[in-house]
Amino acid sequence: MANTTPIARSQISIVGPTAVVDGWEISTVTSSAALTLRDESHLTKVVVRSTDGAPVASQLPGNGTARHVGDTLQIGSAPSEWYLMAKGATTASLVDGLDLPGASGYAAWTDVTHGRALVRLTGADSAKMLSKLCAINLADSVTPNGRAFRTSIAGVNTDIIRDDVNTVRSYLLHCERSSGQYLFDALLDAGIEFGIEPTGAGA
Repeated sequence: MANTTPIARSQISIVGPTAVVDGWEISTVTSSAALTLRDESHLTKVVVRSTDGAPVASQLPGNGTARHVGDTLQIGSAPSEWYLMAKGATTASLVDGLDLPGASGYAAWTDVTHGRALVRLTGADSAKMLSKLCAINLADSVTPNGRAFRTSIAGVNTDIIRDDVNTVRSYLLHCERSSGQYLFDALLDAGIEFGIEPTGAGA
């Protein structure tokens, strides 16, 4: 009998081999380029929203990031709104321990794993490349590692999260799923002069 287990697929397509990991079909394309663009849409993603005064606001970062138990990345890039992300996690585990809804104010969380696209741009030239597509100052003095903000990239409303990997400059870029392939292609086009190459999350 054929396997009927549902498989999730990213909006972003990368030509090459794939593998199924945590119920997702992900690319296993590898690259040794100095600048790479990787699809990480398979990460579990939760959005938390609150009213002013909700206790959850004091537990999550504002305009920045924090690492939590289980390597959950907590991101604050807009007022009273946060994204929580982790690989292979359950949605409940991402909000475990947070004061939701709390004693005062209102807060709620929603699983947006399949509704958002997420890519990672890594390399020393990543800031130079991004500056071709957005007007934000990406200098270390203005947007250091750990900073998060929302802006337009190639016309797409995008959360940009500076999240360096082993001291190498790296950005997570987060947008609506329907814009994922367009953003991915726009980034690849902007990175041609820097020798950018796509790579799979399963590499």
